[in-house]
Amino acid sequence: MNEELTVKKQLKISIPIALEYFINTLMTLVDTIVVTRLGTNAVGAIGAAGVIIDIMQMSIMALNISNTALLSKTIGENNTEKAKKITGNSILITLVISIITIIVVYFINPLLPGLFNVDKICTTYMLIRLIGFIPNAMVTVLTGHQRTIGKQGMIMTLKIIAVICNLILDVIVVKLGGGVAGVAWVTISIDTGLCIYLILKSNSTIKYKFDKEISKKILKLFKWNCMERLASRIDKFIFNILVSRIGPTEYAVHVIVIQIRDVSQAFIQGLGDGISISIGIESGRKDQERMKNAKSVGRKLINIFSVIVPVCTVIIAIIIADISFKENELWVIFYSVLPLLIIGQYEEISGMFYCAILRGTREFKFLAQRNFITSLIKIVVATILSYTVLGIKGVWIAYAVYCIAQKHLSKHKYLNIEKQNKQISIMDS
Repeated sequence: MNEELTVKKQLKISIPIALEYFINTLMTLVDTIVVTRLGTNAVGAIGAAGVIIDIMQMSIMALNISNTALLSKTIGENNTEKAKKITGNSILITLVISIITIIVVYFINPLLPGLFNVDKICTTYMLIRLIGFIPNAMVTVLTGHQRTIGKQGMIMTLKIIAVICNLILDVIVVKLGGGVAGVAWVTISIDTGLCIYLILKSNSTIKYKFDKEISKKILKLFKWNCMERLASRIDKFIFNILVSRIGPTEYAVHVIVIQIRDVSQAFIQGLGDGISISIGIESGRKDQERMKNAKSVGRKLINIFSVIVPVCTVIIAIIIADISFKENELWVIFYSVLPLLIIGQYEEISGMFYCAILRGTREFKFLAQRNFITSLIKIVVATILSYTVLGIKGVWIAYAVYCIAQKHLSKHKYLNIEKQNKQISIMDS
């Protein structure tokens, strides 16, 4: 932890996290691909439920990022006892948030089929997933803790095992007639197993004791983190509703494309989170030269993957489409939106450098404001274009515009902070 950061060392931090996020998202994609065998109604039902599950996980992800930001800074300060308490308090907050989330979603669940224009099996799938939401939330925070203390490889291995088990068990339950409900039971069983293992594994590095001051710090960061994610989830929610109203064929394609995007974006987010951890640790050390080096390493890493990720996304998208789509009409729609997905992905990963630095230095208020602005742009553009002859293509044009706007706003903020830091250095010297 005290050695100077290099590209190779950053890769050892970022790549396992990126692969873990990638694999984690694959679990949802695997569910969808297996369920395509049950027909477009089943795909639409899982797609609609997936939007709600994504919103449910929003607050937990926000809490996890807040925990990681404080934990990495504390590691840089070399305060082991405080580090243990930070994650312990985050877990206690997670339990409270999870219970509230389950109650709220339980009461809105009956409205989902009408809202998304999908089959009623959607409500059954959601009810089963609610049963496993607490273990799922615990896994999110505990894996974040393990990654931040340097156990990225172990978490990646766990997720590989989980996705393989998920695929095998999904195929078995569908063949045995378990349908969409069986797929949901597989998911929560795997989450529960992971939760139990991680609680035991983290026992020596976490102290479950309420600390008012630490909890206040977590909740302060959580507030802005949650607002940032709320904006993104709302625009994704409306994004899905807009396409579902265009038609069931377009929505079936959209469900697959959005999950391909989620898989790719998860890898990008993992790269960024690895950089944020390194930046957070250096911010705790308060060494300007080491911070400058960490930023330079992060820049090099993002430049490399700005080429690799879009190319891999095209390959993965074509493979998944070949498995999922059997009708020519679906292929035509798919190829009409694929270029827009790739444009957005390039802008997303090239802009991740700025976002990762801002997250590592805990600029969560700006990130929340940025997301509200760009999400509003995305919703307005998508709504207008969805009612034109462009249809689903218009909605995905809005996605590309959204990614471009996010990158440029983050870059502008980053450059302003760099300018301020240089002025402070000149005054100090």
